[in-house]
Amino acid sequence: MAPVVRLVVAAGGTVRVGDQRGVDAAVRAACPSAVVVRVSQFAGPPAARLHQRTRAVVLGHPGLGLPPASALVVFPPVGGALGPGSSLALRLAMGAGLPVWVAGDPRPSGPGWAPLSLSGVPGWVLYPVQSRIF
Repeated sequence: MAPVVRLVVAAGGTVRVGDQRGVDAAVRAACPSAVVVRVSQFAGPPAARLHQRTRAVVLGHPGLGLPPASALVVFPPVGGALGPGSSLALRLAMGAGLPVWVAGDPRPSGPGWAPLSLSGVPGWVLYPVQSRIF
């Protein structure tokens, strides 16, 4: 994970991450300059706050001064099964037409995924489909 996070920062990107344990904590450790979107910034019951936090990470939040993300990088936990937050982030990014890179195996389901290693970390990339009308 750390090599990919360093690659994003070296390319001039901003790392935006949630405030939970697990993958969020590992990304924060790899990138102390990451913009951390906290559940406590949102109102409502815990599940709704987590949902709003994930939406803000991916789609941005004007009230928090967050523009939409330009891409999503997903690090599945050991075993490969995405948790609900990562699954939501993936759906939101794909729905918004953002490029997505998912580390490791297995290949994510659905059409269009291509193998792509970043900084020696194997993964899968999905680029948005640009439709053109002539």
